[in-house]
Amino acid sequence: MKIQRGHIYVVDFNPRVKTKPGKVRPAVVVQDDLLNEAGYPSTVVVPLTTKLVATDTPLRMRLTAGVAGLEHDSDVLVAQLIAVANESFKKELGALPVDLVAALEVKLRSILNL
Repeated sequence: MKIQRGHIYVVDFNPRVKTKPGKVRPAVVVQDDLLNEAGYPSTVVVPLTTKLVATDTPLRMRLTAGVAGLEHDSDVLVAQLIAVANESFKKELGALPVDLVAALEVKLRSILNL
């Protein structure tokens, strides 16, 4: 499977360890495609959750059902940035629209102070 930045995939995050998200869930790839294409064995992603929280902070970003193949409204857990083994990717759901990738980049820069 070709892993691409800005695309959402179903990823197996098991086992759950402390604050690391567990279970199989969607995640958006934020790692640059140059690294993705270089054959590096892991990929940096941001997991999603269907446990929605009404908040206007940089820590979450709402995606509505239907966007990039999502079946349910979901929050991107911006502060849960994590590298996962490429074998953890189960299937591709779809690509985020360019404007949502840009909005996610703004939130990531904010929490990382970049």
